[in-house]
Amino acid sequence: MNARWRMLAALAWRESRTARRRLLLYMSSISLGVAALVAIDSFAGNVTRSVREQSRSLLGGDVAFSARQAFPTSFDTIMDSLSARGTPISRVTSFASMALVARTEGTRLVQVRAVTPEYPLYGEVVTEPAGAFALLHAGSNALVDPSLLVTLDAQVGDTLVLGFHVFRIVGVLRAVPGDPGVTAAIGPRVIIPMAQLEATQLLEFGSRAQYEAMLKLRDDQNPQRVLSDIRTQLDSTRVRGRTAAQTEIDLTDAIDELAGFLGIVGLIALLLGGIGVASGVNAFVARKIDAVAILRCLGATGGQVLAVYVAQAAAMGLLGAAAGVVLGVGIQFLLPQVLGDFLPVNVTVSLEPRAIVLGLLVGLWVAMVFSLLSLLRLRSISPLQALRRDADPDVLRQSWRDVPRMLVALALVGSVVTIAIARSDGVQEGLGLSAAIVAVVAALWVSATVLSRGARRLIRGQWPYAVRQ
Repeated sequence: MNARWRMLAALAWRESRTARRRLLLYMSSISLGVAALVAIDSFAGNVTRSVREQSRSLLGGDVAFSARQAFPTSFDTIMDSLSARGTPISRVTSFASMALVARTEGTRLVQVRAVTPEYPLYGEVVTEPAGAFALLHAGSNALVDPSLLVTLDAQVGDTLVLGFHVFRIVGVLRAVPGDPGVTAAIGPRVIIPMAQLEATQLLEFGSRAQYEAMLKLRDDQNPQRVLSDIRTQLDSTRVRGRTAAQTEIDLTDAIDELAGFLGIVGLIALLLGGIGVASGVNAFVARKIDAVAILRCLGATGGQVLAVYVAQAAAMGLLGAAAGVVLGVGIQFLLPQVLGDFLPVNVTVSLEPRAIVLGLLVGLWVAMVFSLLSLLRLRSISPLQALRRDADPDVLRQSWRDVPRMLVALALVGSVVTIAIARSDGVQEGLGLSAAIVAVVAALWVSATVLSRGARRLIRGQWPYAVRQ
């Protein structure tokens, strides 16, 4: 029996190298869908892990407070008492203003940030030249975004006028903790010492500004408890407080929602690839009638023939899914470079085994379940078909009452529903997505049927070949 199986498999493998290449091409239809799923899930995992590792840098501390007006005296008293007990506190005041470069007389709307010497409590401000941030509090100095120098034709060493005070540009900002570079598109950032803020006379009554205070707690202090204690003393104020854990949760939720939406796009691409596989395998099966009939003449049963070609389809589907995984991993490593300016964290890229394995398995399963609908028709080819091919043009036609065909169809529908639920936030959303997919496929099927039947009736044989195609 084993020798017979090996003979049948060898004959089916050798009978058409071109057919195998076509089958591999059909199976590659799922590669883009698998690549999308792997890249999206892997990158989302990388970003989530980076957010978790850098949540304190994102917030600026273990606990942060903010207000739209100057902090009340009661808040300053609490901060002074914490500072006296050894708790590091940094403060930032942010507002928009016009900046003037005296040498070129160029002006530009900028985002000014006045910071205390303790800033930043976590992370590091990267400048050019290196170490320029250490010079910030040595006098009336300023650090600016490189776009400001380009816009105003300025350079390091020039004087920058903010309100009624003059600063010297001592360096260029390259990275600021928790601040994506894309924010500079709204207005170039300018960082100045908090001690020089009053000299600018820009914050008067009615001025719009954002006031922030960040705390760096000891390991034995609970950020949520510290926040709750201070909130109890500040019930009557408009000061808002947050912990690094809350920031992490909010960001990861947003990342999960975005990844879920993009994952649905990848799922649709994968299902479209599955439809491409089904169409391609259907054409592949039509070319295998003679070969299968010969195998049946040699003693192969319908089940054996089906098993041989299913094994070939599985091998080709695995290659197509593996190619998608490799492409998805490559995209994953490129995304941080493309989206780096839009992300508030420095993403550390690493392989995500779970995303890779799931992408490979889902791609292989989709390829197999879509191809089985066509491969099942090989069972109906009889040995006599080798002699009377033209006498039985409907040899591949199958009844919907065929039990294996019904089981494969149910597995196909169940797969779509299961994957949709897994990629959605809940069962209800997954079922809704599945219904939408069914509606779209039905609309495509109806339009294709109408178009093909219309083409048969309208197109004339005497028309030029290009027009008929």
